[in-house]
Amino acid sequence: MRIHALSKRVVSAFFAAVLSLTFIIAPKASADENYVGPLSGFQMSPMTERIELKPGDTYKGTFYIMNPERNTSDLRYKLEVKSFYRDENNEAVFEDVDGRGQLADWITLDCKDSGTLAPRESANVTFTINVPYNVPAGGQYAAIVATSIPPEGDGGADSATIRESVAMAHTVLAEVKGNTIRTSEINSVDVPGFIFDGNIKASAKVSNTGNIHGTATYTFEVYPLFSSDPVYTNEDEPEKKLILPDRSLLHETVWENTPTFGIFNVHYKVEFEGGNVKEVTKLVIKCPVWLLFILLLVIIAIVAYVVRYIKGRKGARKEFTREPEE
Repeated sequence: MRIHALSKRVVSAFFAAVLSLTFIIAPKASADENYVGPLSGFQMSPMTERIELKPGDTYKGTFYIMNPERNTSDLRYKLEVKSFYRDENNEAVFEDVDGRGQLADWITLDCKDSGTLAPRESANVTFTINVPYNVPAGGQYAAIVATSIPPEGDGGADSATIRESVAMAHTVLAEVKGNTIRTSEINSVDVPGFIFDGNIKASAKVSNTGNIHGTATYTFEVYPLFSSDPVYTNEDEPEKKLILPDRSLLHETVWENTPTFGIFNVHYKVEFEGGNVKEVTKLVIKCPVWLLFILLLVIIAIVAYVVRYIKGRKGARKEFTREPEE
């Protein structure tokens, strides 16, 4: 009985110490106030335009490009109309796929397709969309790409001008009215249960099987093992990704700066427009290899101590029960 009580106390103390690390190490959720977005050679606004069209429609659109104040030289640019789609990694690909890029053939620039902007100077880009009468219903996608033209020169060490070409795109997401179909498949939702290194993350693959673009929403929440207060959540501002028709997106949601060690309950929810939802709740253990090795040594030491203690007790019992010599 004494041996059992001793083992129980040792094991209980060990697991209590391990579980307490979940609350000691885990930080509270906080917004990233130091995020810096990518810089470009010029500015564009708006960068995305969502419109509804009917067969036979004529649509007038406009946006502006600007040479920002931080640039110290004139900016030459050219404009091109291109079809585009987004690949599985959400990267823009400027080419036509499956007839979804017919919109590029309907767009005509109403302004010059090139120009020069002085610092802080802007230019309006106007365009017209003439929709054919026989166009099928569904989504159509195009981009008006503005590309900077590097100035001529040797680009030597004394030159203060950046001579690299930079491109930005004004994307047009059009819904041609008619028999639009909004369907999707959530092909997979994955939350790893054990992590040795890095951040806790979840991933999902969503396929748009309809004929119109839609938005996938990703909600990610992390809770300590014995608490209902999240240490991380994006519930107020979940991640949202646009998925075009006949395209799939493999997206990963990450809890940045995950603690070195912890035991957490992770809830991951993926939803696509139209009501398709899939949720996963999973116990996730974050334990680096070095800490796992230390825990293994501790367990071995506990087992060795218990075995030694048992042998010692047996030896003492035999010594006590031995008959005296005559």
